[in-house]
Amino acid sequence: MPRLLDEGRCRDALAALGLAVPELRLSPHQVRGRTTFVTGDAEGVLYVRCWGRRAAIVRCWGRLWHRIAFRGPPDLLPVTLHGQVDAEASIERRAWEGGAGVPAVKLAGVTQGLAVLLEQTPPGRFLNTFAPTELTDAMIEASWLAVRALHRTGIAHGKLDAHHVMIAEGAAIILGFEAASAGASDRRVSQDVAELLAALAAIVGPDRAVAAATRVLGPDQVISGLPYVQPRALSGWTHDAFGGRRDLDEHLGELHAKAQESLDTEPVTPDQLYRVHPRTLLMAMGSLVAVSALLSRIGNPAELWATVRSADWAFVLLAFVLGLLRDIAYGVTFLGNVPIAIPVWPSIELQVAMAFSNLAVPVAADSAIQVRFLQRNGLDLPSAIATGGVLSSLTEIAVQLGMFLLALRLTPDTLNFGHIDATKLEWIAAGGILFAATIAAAVFSVQRLRMMVVPPVHRALRTVWHAIRSPRRLALLIGGNVVAQLLTTVSLLACLRAFGADVNFWTVLAIGVGVGLVASVVPIPGGGTAVSAIGLAGMLTAVGVDKATSAAAVLTYQIVHSYLPAVPGWVATRDLLRKGLL
Repeated sequence: MPRLLDEGRCRDALAALGLAVPELRLSPHQVRGRTTFVTGDAEGVLYVRCWGRRAAIVRCWGRLWHRIAFRGPPDLLPVTLHGQVDAEASIERRAWEGGAGVPAVKLAGVTQGLAVLLEQTPPGRFLNTFAPTELTDAMIEASWLAVRALHRTGIAHGKLDAHHVMIAEGAAIILGFEAASAGASDRRVSQDVAELLAALAAIVGPDRAVAAATRVLGPDQVISGLPYVQPRALSGWTHDAFGGRRDLDEHLGELHAKAQESLDTEPVTPDQLYRVHPRTLLMAMGSLVAVSALLSRIGNPAELWATVRSADWAFVLLAFVLGLLRDIAYGVTFLGNVPIAIPVWPSIELQVAMAFSNLAVPVAADSAIQVRFLQRNGLDLPSAIATGGVLSSLTEIAVQLGMFLLALRLTPDTLNFGHIDATKLEWIAAGGILFAATIAAAVFSVQRLRMMVVPPVHRALRTVWHAIRSPRRLALLIGGNVVAQLLTTVSLLACLRAFGADVNFWTVLAIGVGVGLVASVVPIPGGGTAVSAIGLAGMLTAVGVDKATSAAAVLTYQIVHSYLPAVPGWVATRDLLRKGLL
């Protein structure tokens, strides 16, 4: 709940601006960063919107962030209260003069540290207060007529959900222009269409919402809004209207399907909203930290450059090819996870695609994409999580631990992993155990939770047990992971050989697996990359590789192991999406 201003303070501000009101009551429709009151006069309902300097600064910074991070962002706002209230009032007056259904601005000013905007509308009801049977087709069409008129004035609303559209005297009125922008682009107009289409579909169903929009706006305008019918483009109120985030994807998928059927159009791809995704920035920062830490280990940068120039690029190419072969091995391994028949090639494509997804979400992307793939192939969610998430991860970790212990016994070098910062693994483990125990206690003590959780968990455990009991699947699981880990080790060896370093195979295996296990528990995008790069370089230096060579080899390994595979990974992801397997 946003922090609201005191009623008396807003009434005093109105009085200072020359308007005395006997009573103000809070509106049920509050927007973060401002307080909305309702009063009335002989001509209709008055909405009083007030905000202070702190809220003005927050709004300004919020718009600036959207300008940097999002494509098609709203206009920038003035920093001052005077500038903001004048900008919002001018947008509403422009829409009013253009014939759009908006409130009449009666007062806009600043006094006593508050911006005050007074708007007048006839008495009416917001769309979100209507039951599906109450909201007639004529009312829905009136909402779209108001949107069409608003867009013709060159204004985009920016938050056109059911809390911002009112039905009054048979017409629709659009309120709340805190996110609006003048000179709106086609992108912003389409986002308005998507928001109201989803909001109406949540109330009256997708059929009536799409039909009314098509009658008023035309098919082309509705189609242009479909790429923005996606969770990130919709307001929290629209999420809530669909019952929350849990089933939102399913509801929006149904809306897409109804719209495509009604308009006889091809399936649309959701538009990329972010110019730069925050996770991508974190990933880049983590990689920058890793590179900076590696370079700091070199006393003379010229020494590193001379080492890189002397590389044997045939070994670098071999390392890249071995990395691709590793994905093929993981693809065959994945067949052992699942209790259903899956063709080999899509399974290999899935593993290649994960090289792309792991750059954005390096902690959980592999499990999430595998679960989604299995669901698309007909597996129920508990079994998909058990096989694509739990079984796959546990088998890989078990194999890595076994090979790690074997390599420690066979390596001629003495290895010490104690200097790698794993952010206190013992605390992470203790916290995980405590969290699991708390969840288990809650589930088994509440009957409703027990009935919801135990059956899916039972099905998931049964799926895992069937995999363990099958010799063929167990052989694929263990054998494929062993081959994949060996290929990864040989790839790192090839990078070392490219710079003239000769390290024992078992030493490289122990270092690679040990550092990888430590890096895998870092829950920050880019953090695992940094820990892996720094840890590998430090461990290689400890076994006799000079600093310049270890830094050059590790940087090369990170490129051929984590970044170059993202190129075929992107192609594989697109192909799986086209086939409907993700």
